[in-house]
Amino acid sequence: MNNNSFQFILSRISAIREEHDINKRITMLRELNNLLPIERRIELPSLFTNAYIRTALDIIRERTMPSIISA
Repeated sequence: MNNNSFQFILSRISAIREEHDINKRITMLRELNNLLPIERRIELPSLFTNAYIRTALDIIRERTMPSIISA
């Protein structure tokens, strides 16, 4: 995943975090998850809470973060 893709994902994560309507947050989270490569997607439950959405966004951010290669 390149840096532009990571920046796009970060912007979507921010937008989801800022949204107050839980139904919109769920829809946005599902859309974001579907944009990810299959190996980086998370399994979404059938019941969502705000706490789960926050956790899911943290996991997505972690999974899509560019790897840092140390010299």
